[in-house]
This record gives sequence, C-alpha cells and structure tokens, in this order.
Amino acid sequence: MKQLLLIFFMLLIPMTTFGQDRFLTYASKDSVETAPRFRGSIGANFKLNGYYDVFGGLQDSETFNVGLIDVFGTDDESSFHMDLYQTQVKLEAVYVEKGGEKVSAIIEFDFWGGNGHMRLRKAYVESRHWQIGQNWNNFGDESIWPNIMEWEGPPSGVWIRSPHVKYSNTFKSENWIYEISLEAPITDYIAFPELEFDIEEAYQSTPDFTFAVKNKYDWGHLRMSSILRNIRYKDEEGTKNFMGYGFSLSGIYVTESKNNLQFQFVGGKGITAYMTSISGLGFDGYRTENKSFKATPAFGGWISYEYFFTPRIHSNIVFGFTSYDFKDVEEFVFIEGPQMNEILVQGDFYNSHYYGIINLMYEPFERMTIGLELDYGAKDIHLDGIANGTFINSSKSRDAMRISFGFMFYL
Repeated sequence: MKQLLLIFFMLLIPMTTFGQDRFLTYASKDSVETAPRFRGSIGANFKLNGYYDVFGGLQDSETFNVGLIDVFGTDDESSFHMDLYQTQVKLEAVYVEKGGEKVSAIIEFDFWGGNGHMRLRKAYVESRHWQIGQNWNNFGDESIWPNIMEWEGPPSGVWIRSPHVKYSNTFKSENWIYEISLEAPITDYIAFPELEFDIEEAYQSTPDFTFAVKNKYDWGHLRMSSILRNIRYKDEEGTKNFMGYGFSLSGIYVTESKNNLQFQFVGGKGITAYMTSISGLGFDGYRTENKSFKATPAFGGWISYEYFFTPRIHSNIVFGFTSYDFKDVEEFVFIEGPQMNEILVQGDFYNSHYYGIINLMYEPFERMTIGLELDYGAKDIHLDGIANGTFINSSKSRDAMRISFGFMFYL
C-alpha cells in the first residue's frame, strides 16, 4: 500500500520526456553547470512471463532452476503457466551538489514476493565512491547477464542482492577500478531435496568481505572478484565456525554490431549460498567424520553468445554447469524418493547440474521485446556410503525441458 501511495504522489509531479530516459521524468529548473540540480524518474519494466514444461521434474518451479529437478520423480506430465510477477517498478533520483558531485538514490521492486506480493529488489544511495543499501552483491558482476527469457539464469551465476556498504575507486588509470565491500551474510536455507544433515543454522556474527578489480576496454571489460566468509552452524556440541572463500572471473566482449560474448567462472569453498541454483537450498559446510566442520567445495561457470541478425532480431545461446560435493560426511539422511524413505548414511555425496538455452528475440518497437526460448537442464547425483554396515553406491540423474516465452515493454 505504501508503495502504491508513493507512485501516486510521483505521478502528481509535472513530468518531462528526456530522449531514451524513462518516460515519466522530473527535472528542477535550477542547474549546476549543464545538469539539472535535481532529477527524478519513475519507470516500469512490464513483463508477461510464460512457459510450457515439455517433460521433467520442474513442473512446480516458476523458474528453470535445475537444482530443483526431482531426480527420483517419474512424472513427465506437461504443464503450462503464465503470470506478470516479473514486472518491475523503479524510482530513481539524482542530486547534484554545487561542486558537481552527484548523489543518486534508487528504489526498485517487483511482484515476486509470493502470490503477486511486492518484493524489494534494490534500495541504495550512491555517490562517486560509496554505495550504501541493497544492490547486487559485489562478489558477482552486475554488468553481465545473458539475454534470456527465463528468470533463474545459469546454475553457477552469482546474482545475489544483499545489503552492503561498498567503496570503489580507480588506480592510476581510470580504466582500472577496484571495489571493496562488507556484505550482509546470507543465512537462509532449505534442506536439499535428496538429503538432510544433522546440524542447524546459527546466527551469523560477521559480514562477508569482498574485493574486486575490473579492467575496462573499448570492447567491454574483464573482472576478478573474491570473497571471504566466517560461517557458523550448530550441532549437539554447540555453535561452531569455519572459513569460506571464493574467486570469480567474468567479462563481456561487444562488437560494433552489438554481438556479444559473456562469461563467468566461479569456484571456492563455503560459497554455495551465492550460486544461483543452489542458493538457499543447502549448506555452505557440513560435519565430517572427525566431528569438525568443513566448507563445501563448489565450482561452475557459464558462457553466452548473442548474435544480431538485424538490429531488431537477435538470438542467444547459453551453456552452464555447477558441481559441488560433500566428502567424509559424518552422517546424513538420504531421501530415496517420493515415499520419503530415509537411510542414515556415512560417506560422500556428489551433485552436478548442466544447463543450456537457445532463444530468438524480436523488437517490433524501440522499447518492446518479444521472445521464444528452449530451456534444457539436467541434474546428476551420486552417493557412496555406509548404511547399517552395508556399502551403498547409488547414482541418479534426470533432465527437464521447458519452452519459455515472454513479452516485455519498458516505460
């Protein structure tokens, strides 16, 4: 309700159109040099999202999250879904100080909060060197995103939004940028569909620390980022902590005809909370046979290529993978299937995801996009362990296919 009142208030302000900016824009009459002293805008990214599940275990998932594929399921029944929950509303303001320093503020939300309820995406204030609020986590690369219809993205992509305090500056060259941030620790999780550990989540006591370096070129950029975490969990002996760390290499190459190549590779230990298809679905660490906690090793990557047949018709192809494992686990409950049969196991558990997309997009008007896409993904799990004195060696895999489509209009 408060957001709707705010939008109504903004609409009462006299609006002016500025080229490719948002349609509803307000600028003050006084200026600093050639820029208005204050400028504000409200805009919306309207999106009709639809998909048809051809087969596989993702009928209950609104996004094509290959980490959620039910490897034990046998239901390949097709299903159809369509909604507008991915529509976004954005309010933005820029204030120019007398000396020319700019301070901007952004609030952005969508309707992905469950049953069409509003959800906060971004809310931050930014100056030349500082950004305070909630935005894309600095461990990821907010400048890249494959141009796809489905909203999950490749399984190893790092696109978490979190509250943070970030400082950025340049080295001697303006093309070399470094960024340092303190990020709110990510603590929410849901037990894996296939297994459960005998540990509990604990309150986190320290922020996550990130450091990134970006080199800009005429054709795009290359960026390397890192993260250091102190992670806490509980077991019957109390709260324990261990360290997690990770590295990411990403970049984009754009030609004069707008064709572009994007990529991101990530690896480390204790960073599964940041990787798209397993974020919030499992544990950054586990208890080993010697009762100590160990950070979960994980790595993955994705690469995409976008080709423009004409200025209005373009196509994208994306490939991605993720792999992580738990070795020498003291014990966990392995859930065999829909009957929820439970087996207490000591041993190793391996998980990997594969992801591929191809689409075609058409822009009949400057701010309008229509797209059709084929999504394919697969999930593999493997278990080696001891249950009641018996050695178990089990592997399961399942794939899923979806046809996604969408209509987007930018105001």
